[in-house]
Amino acid sequence: MKKAAIIVVSGLILIAAFAYLIYPTPYKYMKYEDKYEVQVPMRTNFITGDTEIFDDSVGWYKIQK
Repeated sequence: MKKAAIIVVSGLILIAAFAYLIYPTPYKYMKYEDKYEVQVPMRTNFITGDTEIFDDSVGWYKIQK
């Protein structure tokens, strides 16, 4: 009986961690528009606060704070 309760609680903790950290994604996606009106994909990690911009040649790179 005790082993079954541990398994159920462990499963609930895993489901809660999955729901919080993985689904939905930890990133908020936005479009950044520069002074030439070019839109660039940008994402912000809501856990760490890191912001990244997408470049076709490099991929995602962090913006310096």
